[in-house]
Amino acid sequence: MVVLARIDQRLIHGLVVNQWAPALQVKRFMVVDDVLCNNDDIKASMRMAKPAGTGVSVISTETAITNFKAGKYDGQRVLILVKEPETLIKLMEGGVEIPKVDLGIMFNEDGREAVTKFIALNDKERADLQTIKDKGVPIVIQYVPTDVEEAY
Repeated sequence: MVVLARIDQRLIHGLVVNQWAPALQVKRFMVVDDVLCNNDDIKASMRMAKPAGTGVSVISTETAITNFKAGKYDGQRVLILVKEPETLIKLMEGGVEIPKVDLGIMFNEDGREAVTKFIALNDKERADLQTIKDKGVPIVIQYVPTDVEEAY
């Protein structure tokens, strides 16, 4: 079951591994990215970053949907990590249940406008986040689990 989906351009990194995973009791990190899933070097580095006793999947959106439908992650506490909100919309449209979305790091580059110290969005990302909210999924801003959760 998905415990949280986090939009974070750094994907698996120190804060996710050392703070989010223990706080959420994560058993699987699932990076869903249609480009990175084909890069063996990046996949290997992400596997090395995971804590002992957890699994890592670096897979395409379609593979994630197929695996969830097949019950592959039943009984596991899954943290989904994506770079952009559009991926979460595709997962949801494919039947993946997302209980909540956390906005992590979205760099202020490529024409994005700052929303907070760590989050910058472009118009498409804003529209995609609204689509997620319209589907009834709460979106929060919480850099680390000990921060107060703010509604987006």
